[in-house]
Amino acid sequence: MAKKKLSYENAINELENILDKMENDELIIDELSKEIKRASELIQFCKSQLKSTESAIKDILEEE
Repeated sequence: MAKKKLSYENAINELENILDKMENDELIIDELSKEIKRASELIQFCKSQLKSTESAIKDILEEE
């Protein structure tokens, strides 16, 4: 099965789900490190998306 491309919105939703599980003690210890690693990856992805968008907006504004 092919993975769908990750979007900023999907990454934020996945991060919120991980956080909810952590806050509600729904993660067993065996899943905790895996979920923390995934959260770290999602945070890096979101930061990258925000930097890219910021750069694109600056470029557009400089053209005007």
